[in-house]
Amino acid sequence: MVICLIALPVFLILGIFSVKYRLLAKEAFRCFFKTVTLKPCDTGLDQKIKSEITARLMWWPPLASIFYNRFNVISWVFAILIITSTFFVGQGAYNYAVYGNCNGENSNQFCIFNVVRAEQPEKEACSKIENEHELHPEKIKIDGYPVRGDPDAKLTMVEYGCFGCPYTKKAEPVVRGLLKEFAGDVNLVYYNVPLSIHKYSIEASKAASCAREHNKYWEYHDILLENQDELSDGSFARFAQEIGLDEKEFSECFNSSKYDNYINESYNGALAVGIYGTPTFFINNVSLVGPQDYRTLKKMIKDELEK
Repeated sequence: MVICLIALPVFLILGIFSVKYRLLAKEAFRCFFKTVTLKPCDTGLDQKIKSEITARLMWWPPLASIFYNRFNVISWVFAILIITSTFFVGQGAYNYAVYGNCNGENSNQFCIFNVVRAEQPEKEACSKIENEHELHPEKIKIDGYPVRGDPDAKLTMVEYGCFGCPYTKKAEPVVRGLLKEFAGDVNLVYYNVPLSIHKYSIEASKAASCAREHNKYWEYHDILLENQDELSDGSFARFAQEIGLDEKEFSECFNSSKYDNYINESYNGALAVGIYGTPTFFINNVSLVGPQDYRTLKKMIKDELEK
């Protein structure tokens, strides 16, 4: 059974490329199945493997003799190594999925999965500002910008997004989920950066500012992202009506220029920070560009909360 346990995964892999190993994989499986069902293994696979490897070692007779006479012991050693390595790989994969590190929660030790992840292409982001360059989180000014969550939370996550950017929309479920999980500990400041590559992005920014006058900013923020593909000249007043705003009053605000300076200042503020794509997230001095998966942002938040 021991040699069948070792041979089965090896022959299964080699069988992808060779009919010969497919037949051996079938023998290994049949032997393994018979053994676990308490039946004698009569395939002779162990003797085939023993004889073939011994023949290959005959260039050095003492080594061939040791292998032939200690075949069962060597088989057990390899079986234990395979089982042990499989256990630790599985444990590492579980830790990485749950904690973002294969060594467990709060560990900063080397993790091979992080290396593999780092070699993957960077996530996409909407950009019409400049090429990738250094960010300057020390220049972020959040006073006067909308806050989602407890204003007195321990940690503030800043998001630079664009209502017309599909990647800002893609990131939204992750952001909302994290704010719910860390309610009371983390809040969000949303810094809108209207990008000219997206039609109606400036109009969306004006509309959201008008909704903010009536404490409806976040409701309007959500409806804009949820209906991003429907943005049009007539959609903004309709969205306002859907969240309970007076359509006439909203239209007067929307058609005025009262928020033009505010939008320009927001855009210039994003340039000063070095924003080159949306969404961009900042938690203290740590930044991430592009839509992030839940695990990555969660680990980033937990690390900052524990400092």
